[in-house]
Amino acid sequence: MRTALRRRPAAAFTLVEMLTVVGIIALLIALAAPALIDVVRSTRLNSAGDGLVNRISLAQQSAVALSSEVELRFYRYVDSTADRPADNSFYAYQVVQSLPNGVQKALSDPYFLDSGIIISSKEELSPLLDTQVPQIQNQTGQYLFTPPGNIEGGDVYYAALRFYPDGSMRVLSQVANADSDANEMARAYTIPNYDQSFMIIVESRDADNSQAPDNYYCVQIDSYTGRTRVYRP
Repeated sequence: MRTALRRRPAAAFTLVEMLTVVGIIALLIALAAPALIDVVRSTRLNSAGDGLVNRISLAQQSAVALSSEVELRFYRYVDSTADRPADNSFYAYQVVQSLPNGVQKALSDPYFLDSGIIISSKEELSPLLDTQVPQIQNQTGQYLFTPPGNIEGGDVYYAALRFYPDGSMRVLSQVANADSDANEMARAYTIPNYDQSFMIIVESRDADNSQAPDNYYCVQIDSYTGRTRVYRP
């Protein structure tokens, strides 16, 4: 009876078995981590690119709805709060209406790209943004766009895509003076060749590359229709 009632030893893992399982889990995590990081990076670029495409559409639709010229301005400046505080890059963009009297009116708040994401300023990667002009003050002595940090509005340069009531688009390709008349201002915007009508969003660590990196988001715009096409690696 005593033998029959004697409790059997409980089943358990040995130390060797536990270490083996932990080692296998650590190995799987190490193998999967690079792929997960690539997915996260790709997702961030997709989010930034989709936001840009939406605002291109907003600028075009605003031009048609308002029967007015509307710009999508891309702001380039040194952001001391960025992950590369010494770089002079495109960190933000904004939809702006060009009124007949020459006044510029913001139709949207500035959209700031996520930390670590920029629009390439290299001519080879973003020929649409090759021509940049400095911001000037409006009639009240203020700047349309004020960057974060301690950078003044006058230290900001911008490139611009101008949309027209017929839905077409032209790009700022000449530097126009603040006192330029309407004809001179109109001549500052030209229709780019289709093979040069694109810009690329990249990670800030690839800011110095003149060739497209492994991870990027390219937006191409048809100047005559304003339609966009997206290219991803």
